[in-house]
Amino acid sequence: MNKKIIGSFLASVMIASTTTISAFGAMGSGTVVIGTKAFDLSYANDPANLKEINSAIVDGGMVYVKDFNGKWINNINGLAAAITSIPAVIYKNATQKISFDAADLDAKITTTINSAGQILAATQAVIKAEISKIQTDVDTAKISVNALLADTTASKIKSDLLARLNLIKVANVTTPTTPSVDVTAPILNSVSLTIGQLVLATKDASGNFKVSLAASKATDMFTDLKLNTSEKATAKITCLGRTKTFTINDAGDVTIPVSELLGSYASAAGIPVGTLKGYLGLLGNSISLNTTLTDASGNASTKTIVITAN
Repeated sequence: MNKKIIGSFLASVMIASTTTISAFGAMGSGTVVIGTKAFDLSYANDPANLKEINSAIVDGGMVYVKDFNGKWINNINGLAAAITSIPAVIYKNATQKISFDAADLDAKITTTINSAGQILAATQAVIKAEISKIQTDVDTAKISVNALLADTTASKIKSDLLARLNLIKVANVTTPTTPSVDVTAPILNSVSLTIGQLVLATKDASGNFKVSLAASKATDMFTDLKLNTSEKATAKITCLGRTKTFTINDAGDVTIPVSELLGSYASAAGIPVGTLKGYLGLLGNSISLNTTLTDASGNASTKTIVITAN
């Protein structure tokens, strides 16, 4: 009998593609009755519903097909069936479940149902959320599940899917923070000369520095210049027409040999204070070190360091 039913289904589907369905009696043309269950032929021929159709066949009962002329046909012998032969049934298509009285009388109860596609989409969304544990996936799945119609007595699909969503422990997602932009230029904190011992320069209100050699002996050796800044940076210093750039370390410190600043005016060991004062006498008793500090972000500040003879 199974082969004959399937053959009828296929034939009906072929007819449906070229025929306009018209209703005779309560159930529409293109309906198959299997025992006390009835199905729209398109629904019955959908592979997704094969298990349900096979189950109805196994349950037993006569099989009738309502053709597209509105006539009931006995599926076993292919002969016309009296309408009184049609039992009371529960009719089902892709979107509805309807109760019909015997003899193909009008429907008594209509229940809208979820389609297999809707259930599949909601289930897949839940599975995705269970795997990812991401809040947006959980929210999307809830929308799909909540769009399903309320469960019937025999089905708990919607409630089961919602229960699965409620069991998901959403993973904490750290939102990346936008790094703050460094807009602060380096600050020159202190300046000192090494002349046997450290001689500190005085800082004025503008952040410029001045240091005097008046207290130093003529024989004392001026060996290096020490800078301390607020951050790691470079120091570009111009002195006596020479410009050189020095690297300030992470602690903000740099020690610059005098020979790097004065060039041929000093030796690798430095320059005696008396000799330097002699040069300064020719230069108005002072020299200026124009110093530009630049950090990794390109922020820069320029200060002046003045060394005077007196």
